[in-house]
Amino acid sequence: MKNVAKYLYRTIELLLVLAVTYGIATIGIHSHDNAEMTGLLSPFIVAIVWCWFITLPLIIIIIASFIRAIPPKTLYKKVVLSIHVFNILLWSLFYLILPEPTPCDAAIMEQHYKKHKKEMEELCNYVHATLDDSCSIVLNYRNEKIEEFRLDNKRKGFYCSKLNNEQELAFELSRIGITVQELSIIREKMNQAGIIGIEIDKKCNQYSDDKDILLYRWYGVNKYQFAIYHHVLTKEEKQNILRLNQFILYNDSVVFESYGGYPGGRGFPDKETFERSK
Repeated sequence: MKNVAKYLYRTIELLLVLAVTYGIATIGIHSHDNAEMTGLLSPFIVAIVWCWFITLPLIIIIIASFIRAIPPKTLYKKVVLSIHVFNILLWSLFYLILPEPTPCDAAIMEQHYKKHKKEMEELCNYVHATLDDSCSIVLNYRNEKIEEFRLDNKRKGFYCSKLNNEQELAFELSRIGITVQELSIIREKMNQAGIIGIEIDKKCNQYSDDKDILLYRWYGVNKYQFAIYHHVLTKEEKQNILRLNQFILYNDSVVFESYGGYPGGRGFPDKETFERSK
């Protein structure tokens, strides 16, 4: 009976250590930069906190397996220790190979907005002119490749978030009133404005936010973007913006936003300094 329990524990231990290897490899392969690699750990941390009664015993087993494998006196301990060492080296290798993200803060965004304000306004106006009523488009690029893609026509009950091939693009775009040629012009205007993504909704809906989102820069899983409102923000809206680290109120209708793909996000490291200087 003791031998059965022993082999069962070793099986669980080995599977958990290999699961760590798989997790590191998956995160590393799917990360665009080392900040994103670190950021992708956050969902696991959240899961550990919320499901501690399940995850805590598993973590203890993994840590204990590393401690018990030193010194590696048996073949099994040598194998376990080798996998642990490999995991550490694999994480370090990915972190060193992946590029450093381009930094971003409020001061950088202000400089960009002042320089490209006209081009950004022209971009928003053109997209609104091409979109049909009650339609929206989300088109975000990363490293010249489409990272996020959504088309929505609320009036016709149409929604698309994935294209199986390029031939589908013209048909899907036509359902929100945009041609392939107009999409090329939108992309050109995005380049002129120094913008890598748009989230624009031509809504006839009182429950939708009356703003256009222009993606400026990625930092790991964080998105730094301009929110350009179609109205002057009310006092209550301004107060809600000012109390959050992820938002910076630039003027009465423009907000700098930092959205993370995980709880907490990065926010603006220079928020207090920037707001004091205004």
